[in-house]
Amino acid sequence: MTKLDLVLARIRQLPPEEQEALAEQIEYALDHQRSGSLLTDEQWAEVDSALADESEPISTHEEVFSRLRNQAAK
Repeated sequence: MTKLDLVLARIRQLPPEEQEALAEQIEYALDHQRSGSLLTDEQWAEVDSALADESEPISTHEEVFSRLRNQAAK
């Protein structure tokens, strides 16, 4: 059995609405794999809006990874 077969078997055990949500995510990823992004156009619009909003807090790359490391250590 391939890894794909194992994952599909797990997905088939989920409730139908969760299967549908995963199918949509996989389909989107396949349709947009050349773009290199798993974000939807709506999600990118939210990112762009937040970046344009000067009242939004800004973190450096190091600050973000420091917080992630601290959370992972807990």
